[in-house]
Amino acid sequence: MNNQHGDPILIIGAGRGGTAILDAFTEEHLTKIVGVVDPNEDAMGIQHAKALNIPVFTDMEQALDSVGSCIVFNMTNSDNISDIAAKRVGAGGVIGGQEAKLFWQIISRLQTVKEDLWENQSRLKAVIHNVCEGIVTINTRGVIENANPAIEQIFGYKKDELIGKNISTLMPEPHKGMHDSYLRSYMRTGVQNILGHYREVTGLRKSGETFPLELNVNEMMLAGTQHFVGILRDITERKKAENKMTQLALYDQLTKLPNRTLFYERLEFSLSQCKRSGTMLALLFIDLDGFKAVNDTLGHDMGDSLLKEVGKRLRNSIRESDIAARMGGDEFTVILTNLQSLDEVPRIAGNIIKALNEPVEFKGNSCNVGASIGIAGYPEHADNADDLVKESDTAMYQAKNAGKNRHCFASQS
Repeated sequence: MNNQHGDPILIIGAGRGGTAILDAFTEEHLTKIVGVVDPNEDAMGIQHAKALNIPVFTDMEQALDSVGSCIVFNMTNSDNISDIAAKRVGAGGVIGGQEAKLFWQIISRLQTVKEDLWENQSRLKAVIHNVCEGIVTINTRGVIENANPAIEQIFGYKKDELIGKNISTLMPEPHKGMHDSYLRSYMRTGVQNILGHYREVTGLRKSGETFPLELNVNEMMLAGTQHFVGILRDITERKKAENKMTQLALYDQLTKLPNRTLFYERLEFSLSQCKRSGTMLALLFIDLDGFKAVNDTLGHDMGDSLLKEVGKRLRNSIRESDIAARMGGDEFTVILTNLQSLDEVPRIAGNIIKALNEPVEFKGNSCNVGASIGIAGYPEHADNADDLVKESDTAMYQAKNAGKNRHCFASQS
């Protein structure tokens, strides 16, 4: 058993009810069962707990002394036992036998008992990890039996619109079409790889909008009938924050082009593809001619506007499969991928120079810059990322020394 989180739980009574609660919590990773109590050492739940390496006790007082603070599930239907336990852990820490048996039913009917659950914080923690998460129960045919209020907020459906519908209603294709066959296969073979694990999937709102969703599905037995409970969380804002962090870490914030870090990742990946496919690659190292004069005479705002425009013109001058990046300052790179030969590279370099030569307007000011471009190809000039950058950088300086605003190939090894 791998329950590592949440309030510890002590189950008193190891008959059918106690065993059912034990089975339910065994699959729930947000709880930890610290013991099972029953004076009958041969009780079904005692034997089951031993098999799971869960401590067993024959005396409740001894169990409470051993486990300390916990939530007590009293499955004996004896109010006297609940009273004794309440003196040790507090009334709010005891869930009586009938309440425990209806545990999963309480979850599925969360909408109607919401106010009662909030009145007792400790019971709420034992019932559900977070009421802001959506909770839906389905039968073995995938039909929705119940849903909590958060499902309405997440998916836009009223509860009555979902009851009796297949859970695939909340999924876009291709998951929608695959769901029923997957469920039938699991019911037939018992083979699965998603129960009890949080995973990211795509949800489908009533409006037709898709969105990122975190899902945890667990199986449960209720009154001898098999059911599934899904806990769902809309992670749209979290994914936005992650994407923003990625943008900050891997993209130049001025031009929105890949930065130096991402450039090297893309170059390594492009090289590996070329080596597998037997194609060629060209790296263009671009340095702007006259950029410092723009900054010095027209100011940094004009310089920033110019760099933004350079980024746009680079993207427009290359194919969608090619990669433009800003290395820093007024230095840029372009990775031309999937080439059959380097003969087509001069034309692309010429188009880039022509595009960058066009005037840039900003707040009534106009400026022009040129571009010196160094070109190195794989495998002709280098066979690894570092050497390609070095060769193309050297070739760029040769272009500058030759008069600027032109391209120059690296010397062949």
